[in-house]
Amino acid sequence: VNRVNMDALLPRPKEWQLNGNASRIGFRGSYQLTDAIELIYQVESEINFDDDYSLAARGKDTVEQRNTFAGIQGNFGRIIAGRYDTPIKTAGREVDRFNDQVLADVKSFLEGEDRVSDLIMYTTPIWMGFSATAVIITEEDSSKNPRGSGLGDGSSMSLNYSNDYVTAAIAVNDNIDKQDLTRLMTNFYVGSTEVGFIWQRTERIDISAEEKSWFVSAEHRINPRWRIKGQYGKTDYSQLANEDQQLALGLDRIINNNAFVFVNYVAVDRDKTLDSYTDFSIAIGFQIRFQF
Repeated sequence: VNRVNMDALLPRPKEWQLNGNASRIGFRGSYQLTDAIELIYQVESEINFDDDYSLAARGKDTVEQRNTFAGIQGNFGRIIAGRYDTPIKTAGREVDRFNDQVLADVKSFLEGEDRVSDLIMYTTPIWMGFSATAVIITEEDSSKNPRGSGLGDGSSMSLNYSNDYVTAAIAVNDNIDKQDLTRLMTNFYVGSTEVGFIWQRTERIDISAEEKSWFVSAEHRINPRWRIKGQYGKTDYSQLANEDQQLALGLDRIINNNAFVFVNYVAVDRDKTLDSYTDFSIAIGFQIRFQF
């Protein structure tokens, strides 16, 4: 449940809303083809049980496709085809402390949070903490692509590293959502505390425009039942000296490894040449993950 004040929208809602926050359902499985190769598959759908007026479901259908794919895996790594998060988006997942929450998700001020269809993705095996992921995207309607047509009209890749103390990645998009994007991410683990940072640069390929963004986030496990977290970020736009800033603060009451109750506050300041405004939300909610 969110109390929202959205100055960016017309009409400007100032109300309590019920938001599903990307609630999802699906299934995954595998089948051993040979001793060395395993078939894998997943079907995932977002279920929007709130109405079209809520911020989480605005412009969405009741059921929408999420990460859905088929592929193979083995000692050589993993190959999948279908619809999936880009390596850029995956690289920011650990640092985004408020993922899928209204306004608090980094996509409210940060580019690169893309899930794309018609992709072929290869992920290497992990070697001494290192791995890499590469994606090519087929453009089935080449008229929408300002760079022409071909098998790899869009691409995305990342180099990743992880151990007990740090996770880091450098990732790039080429012609994804008409943008070229570079993202650097790191997340440190110190006892019960995590501190993360992202820097990125985005260039539009259809117009002359550039964005530079960064944000820092942290969370601390006070004890087995309570967790506090927060993040602050900023995007500067080359056109008209526009600027977006986000501040999010939250407290979680942990029930078990798969469920928690949360309360958070988030404000997004949008400083435009002709107008400036602030969107904010206060949220109380419950999140649970289950499988059977």
